[in-house]
Amino acid sequence: MRNITQKEFEQEYYIVKELSCNKKEEKTYLAMKELGNGMPLTVVLKEISAKISQVYQALNHMWNPYIADIYDVFTVSDTDNAGTVRYIAVTECVYAEHSPEKECLSLSEFVMENGVLSEKTAMSICVQICEGMYEFHKQGFVHRDLKPENIMISCYDRQHPKIKIIDFGGAKHLDFYQNADLTVIGTLGYQAPETLSSQTTRHADIYSIGCILNFMLTAKEPVITLYQKNHHIVRIIENATNEDPFNRYATVRELQKDLEHTLKTRLIDKIPILNTFPGFRTHTIWKEIVAGYCYIMMIYAIAFAINEFNIYDMTEFFIFDIFIPLVLLFNLGYLLRFVPRKIRKNNRLFLTLRTFLLFTSWLLPLVIHAIKGGY
Repeated sequence: MRNITQKEFEQEYYIVKELSCNKKEEKTYLAMKELGNGMPLTVVLKEISAKISQVYQALNHMWNPYIADIYDVFTVSDTDNAGTVRYIAVTECVYAEHSPEKECLSLSEFVMENGVLSEKTAMSICVQICEGMYEFHKQGFVHRDLKPENIMISCYDRQHPKIKIIDFGGAKHLDFYQNADLTVIGTLGYQAPETLSSQTTRHADIYSIGCILNFMLTAKEPVITLYQKNHHIVRIIENATNEDPFNRYATVRELQKDLEHTLKTRLIDKIPILNTFPGFRTHTIWKEIVAGYCYIMMIYAIAFAINEFNIYDMTEFFIFDIFIPLVLLFNLGYLLRFVPRKIRKNNRLFLTLRTFLLFTSWLLPLVIHAIKGGY
């Protein structure tokens, strides 16, 4: 982090206009800096605190196509007022390439301009956010203020827009020894509920991404309207925005894989039979073990049918020991629509209900055979 005087700062940067609200103590400016070849570079100057300057400094050398670049972090000493120091971060000014109207366009403005986005476009944008936040989390930081206003359009395309994440003024280094945040950061509607009373973790950013996905599909704040049309996407939103952080996706990479699976970006996801199988691409070891066991049993059932050709026993075995357990454990599919939202959001109740039905499906054949005198 370099230190310059106020005079040097004014010589190096030309302030074009102020971007921040006048009520804010820490200002944000659009400025220009002359490069060595004589060409000007448009940048955003953001006044930050000494603590946040450490975050920007740590992220200074990080590069990701979905995160706005941080060019420099420095302190400005006021020669007229000795001891007065300002911390300033120099970040990329994200332009919306090919935009027909505004040069700079946030995701919020993009949605207001184009209306509700298609499911494919909305999920594609969330995949980009996950890509950016994966690198951000990998560096040990939490953004804490992900929202449509902090997602900028870098390439304007109604069907396939590109984005960049901005504004790390609320970011913090993840400290597992800290019980709670000293300062509450976030925006109502996109702020995870646990951030108001406990420590903010990476799960808070996952919650925000789920809210952003809901916003793009409804063009309204999540607290006002909840998306309900596609049960696969509803499941993703509900998993990401679960009130209990430990029942959300474990990482943004896990959320990204689920989005890509629903988008069918990979060839294996485009195979209709595999794509609809419950438990396919579960992303967690214990689920893969259980799903694997059930599918091995399916092979056994087919082999048994070929040898014995007992349709009744095969059907009973397939339905009660394979199909119903897989559906209850992994993917209720269209049945989710018939489960009240209050039950779905109550993880313990929902898990208890599914576990009860699971064991019932295993015990039911035994009861039937016992009644028939088979045992």
